[in-house]
Parts: sequence; C-alpha cells; structure tokens
Amino acid sequence: MRRSELVGEDETLDVLCNGKLLLVQKKEGYRFSIDAFLISNFVQLKKGERVLDIGTGCGIIPIYLSKRGFTNRFLGVEIQKDLFHLCEKNRNLNLCENVQFLFGDIRELKNELRKEPFDVVITNPPYTKENSGRRSPKESRLIARYESTLKLEELLEVSSSLLKFGGRLYIVYPARWTSELIWFAKASRLEPKRLRFVHSNKDKEAVLVLAEFRLGSKPNLRVEKPLYIYDQSGYTEEVRGYYEL
Repeated sequence: MRRSELVGEDETLDVLCNGKLLLVQKKEGYRFSIDAFLISNFVQLKKGERVLDIGTGCGIIPIYLSKRGFTNRFLGVEIQKDLFHLCEKNRNLNLCENVQFLFGDIRELKNELRKEPFDVVITNPPYTKENSGRRSPKESRLIARYESTLKLEELLEVSSSLLKFGGRLYIVYPARWTSELIWFAKASRLEPKRLRFVHSNKDKEAVLVLAEFRLGSKPNLRVEKPLYIYDQSGYTEEVRGYYEL
C-alpha cells in the first residue's frame, strides 16, 4: 500500500529523523511532543527484554525504539480507538515487525497481560491535573493530557502489577511533582533508581523529570546530569542527536 493511501484527509504525515521515521497523526486532537523522544532516549534496554508502552498514542515510542535498532518485542496499549488505528498505520509505514498494538483500557487488560509479565514498562502519561490548566476542547487531547481516565497512582499500581520482579518502569513527568511521583511509586513497590531533570535551557529551572524505577529493589538512587533542550543555536547537540537514526 502506498503512503498516500494510508493518510486520511484529516491526517498528516510527519517525516522525521532524516526520513527514516514516518508518523501519521490527526490534524486535530492529540499530537505527540518532544517528551516521547526524551523518554525514549532515557530508556535502557537489554536484548530479549519484553517492553510494554502504556498510553502509546500514535505508537511513537515503540516504533522509534524499533527504528533505532532495538529488536525487543514491543507492545503498545492505547485506550482511544482513533489513536489505536494510527498505531497500526504507523507500524505498517515503518515496517516494524517486532511492534504490536492492543486497543483497550490497561486496567481491564492487566489480568490477561500479567500472565506473561514484562521486563520493562514505558509511559508518557497525561499529567495535567483534572482541575488545573486550560482544558482542551478536543476529546482526544483531553484524554491524552489530563488525568481524566487514569490517575498517576493507578498507572503506577498497574505498571507494578505487570512487571517481573526486578523489572523497570520508565516515565516522564513534570519536575514540580517529582515528590508525588516517588511517593506513589514507592507505595507500589517501585524504587527510584535513576532521575534526570530536563530544563528548557541552562538558565531555566527544571520542567520535566525522567525517572527509572525498579520493582522490589533496594534504595540506591542516582541523579544524572541535567538535560538541556535548547541553546543559542536551537536544540542542543544531545537533543539534535535524538532526531538522527
């Protein structure tokens, strides 16, 4: 099937990473952000590990990691049917045979999925609090950006239940809520192992935190050097590298 046949009238085709990553998205509604590239490059994977992406959106994280050369088996779960269909399109466009997608609510799917626990869970969750910020008029943006369907504590509980003992959770979240993130994670037996704070530039305070948690681990936290997104020339050298495959 030609590319043009995969892209609907209400969709766009984004060509990224020097033409090596192709992503179909809706013109209106939820569209991925740089967060997906930040968390994908924070993740550390070992050969043979099974990876689950909760709230996969258009499938960008598992598809991007597959295009980077990771041969792991990836499963992305998406609760919105329109976005799930985009996942399927994007997998076909990018020829990612090691990536699969599943439609549904992770809370309803967890009993079936936990029969074969995962080594790694990745998530870029909605993190605008339900009663804060300007609400998006589009339903898909509302679900993707607000804690309207899956609250942080629920997400962490589900992630914990789907991991093997010693398995790892990777998450990107607002820096100002780091203490809340760690509190709820530890309540679900997820011990923080790595943190990296993300700043717009060297003169700004942190806006995001990239975090790795390990199920059932002993306390031993490493805080890595800050990640700066912009410098005088635009993206920093590190971030520019994220867009090269």
